[in-house]
Amino acid sequence: MSHRRLWTFSLAIIVALSTSTGISAAHPTPRTGDLESLGTSQSSAPVSSSLAAEVHQVERDETGSFLSVTWSIENIGNGQEGIAWLRDGAYLYDGQGFSGVSTLDPAEGTRYHPVMDGTGSCLCSGERNNEFIAALNPGEQVAYWSLFSVPADLETVTVEIPNFDPIEDVPIS
Repeated sequence: MSHRRLWTFSLAIIVALSTSTGISAAHPTPRTGDLESLGTSQSSAPVSSSLAAEVHQVERDETGSFLSVTWSIENIGNGQEGIAWLRDGAYLYDGQGFSGVSTLDPAEGTRYHPVMDGTGSCLCSGERNNEFIAALNPGEQVAYWSLFSVPADLETVTVEIPNFDPIEDVPIS
């Protein structure tokens, strides 16, 4: 299959799954006002010392194949803070999406990185999103999403956001 056909096929599947299953990934607009909190985390590194992380939703699609995680970063400091450093260092994703966010199976210790499409892009929020925000002003909070493929029997996950303490025992709905 040619690269272009593979990309088109991958995109068609992603769009179909996102629109037919109702998972959070189908809602690319960052929002925080009406989301509940499933767990919060403080900074674990100097680069994020004025920021806090929060997980809002962890939901499986109707097929059980994909897990959508909605998470946010809030600026709790006094100055503007950048958040573009949330990309993954382990895999070579195309672009600078927030590919560094991962989930961990607490029982097995298996780490899951965001799904990658046929072009090597992270299926997560990133700079290709019209709502991408690379810096937050004091008091601002922005939510994004990441999409994972995890085992169907997994009931909780630990959400790992780079430079923050892990957010443990987050229930999957």
